[in-house]
Amino acid sequence: MSIQEFPEIETFQKLPRKVIVKGGSSGFNAQGKPELRGIVINNIGHTVKDVRVSLIIFNENEIPIVNASTVPDPSLLPQGAIASFVFTLNDYDKEIANYYLYVNWKYDDSNW
Repeated sequence: MSIQEFPEIETFQKLPRKVIVKGGSSGFNAQGKPELRGIVINNIGHTVKDVRVSLIIFNENEIPIVNASTVPDPSLLPQGAIASFVFTLNDYDKEIANYYLYVNWKYDDSNW
């Protein structure tokens, strides 16, 4: 699913059955540090916990140069819930452009 298809999705039934991470706006914060904001959507069908979003930034030769991770708010997501995240990179001075996002999570088995 590409970012261009994302605004056209009307219901969770049309989303893939997985935990989805999407990067949104990229820019600079008030201190001049690069930021990337985005969302995580739980459409796996069960509650997930310990959600962590990872970011890999590539240089012009497609070589990874930055690897960072953050915990979205909230990090416990029931089915259909949405969390938001922000990456603020203090050791990187360019706008975040060529990147890859992925998400790690665990099933919340506390009610099983």
